[in-house]
Amino acid sequence: MTDDYVAQRYAHLRRAAFLMCGDWTRAAGLARATLARALTDPDVADLDLWAYGDLMSAFKPAHSRREHVFVAHPQAVGEQDADAALSDVYTVLVLDALRRLPPKCRAVLVLHHFCHLPVGETADVLGIDGGKVTEYEAEGLAAFGDLLRATQPAGAL
Repeated sequence: MTDDYVAQRYAHLRRAAFLMCGDWTRAAGLARATLARALTDPDVADLDLWAYGDLMSAFKPAHSRREHVFVAHPQAVGEQDADAALSDVYTVLVLDALRRLPPKCRAVLVLHHFCHLPVGETADVLGIDGGKVTEYEAEGLAAFGDLLRATQPAGAL
């Protein structure tokens, strides 16, 4: 793996981790740790899929602990190319809705829709079959839509 790969993939892995955990500092640490492990594993066939798999393994459910969303505006932590068109309110609503989804549904939505992995690659990363990816996606999208509708601010859309 080259320095170019690390420089190119770090921001994307950090954003994917942020969508999973809602904390820019934790996301940065997870992305760095994933890339550091990738540097020490010379037998990786598909580095991107391996990196996503390694990153998603950090989000396996642990002891039914309640998760909270802590959001700082991306520019406050150095994310210069954030989509300025999204208002802070909608960003928080989307992140809150993602956080309320079961972890597998959230992982499928992040990998398939944000990271643009095909169903088969999403299945490989998560260690499940393609049919389960489709089920989790349908369940996650339905729940995500319900959560967003239920939390819209007054007068929105």
